[in-house]
Amino acid sequence: MAERNRRRALTSIAVVVLTIGWLSPQVAHAETGDLTCTGNFQFDFSPPLTATSTTADAVVGGGLVNCQSPNGRYTRLKSGVRTGEGTATRHFGDQCAPVMTIVEKAVLTWNTGEKSKFDITVNTDPSAGRVTISAIFTSGPLAGDTANAYPLVHPNPDCATIGLAQLTSEALQVFWE
Repeated sequence: MAERNRRRALTSIAVVVLTIGWLSPQVAHAETGDLTCTGNFQFDFSPPLTATSTTADAVVGGGLVNCQSPNGRYTRLKSGVRTGEGTATRHFGDQCAPVMTIVEKAVLTWNTGEKSKFDITVNTDPSAGRVTISAIFTSGPLAGDTANAYPLVHPNPDCATIGLAQLTSEALQVFWE
C-alpha cells in the first residue's frame, strides 16, 4: 500500500512538472550562460558633452578577454576587440557625471576571426528609463543573444574644464544569454 501511494505521488509530481514545462513561455534560442567575459571600453564624444552641448557623436573601442562559456556552446570564443559608432545624449546634471543615453551599432571581432554585429544601448539616465548597458547581437556568433555589461566607469580627468570627452572603463564584466 505504501509503495502504491509513493508511485501515485511520483506520477502526480511528474504530471505537474510536465504541465508547467508545457505551459511556460518558450524563450529564444539563447541560453543563460552562453558566454561571460571581462574587458574594458572607452567612449569618445565629439564634441565633448557640456551643460550647453548635450548631444555628441560617440565612438567606442574596447576589448574582451578571459571569455568562458558555462554551457559549453561557445568555448572557441576566448577574446575579442569591439568598435562602434553612434550618438550620446545628456538630459541634465553635472557634465562630468556619466548620466546619459548612448545608442550605437558595433562590431566585435573574436579571436577566431569571426565577427558579431550588435546594437548597443547604454542608459545611465534614470529619467530616460531603466538604467542598463545591454546589446542585442544581430549577426555572427551569439546572434539572438542579449549581452548585459556591468562596468566601473570614469570620465576624462580634465572633464571639469573641457566637458565629458571620454567615458572609460578598465573593469567590465559582460554576460550573454
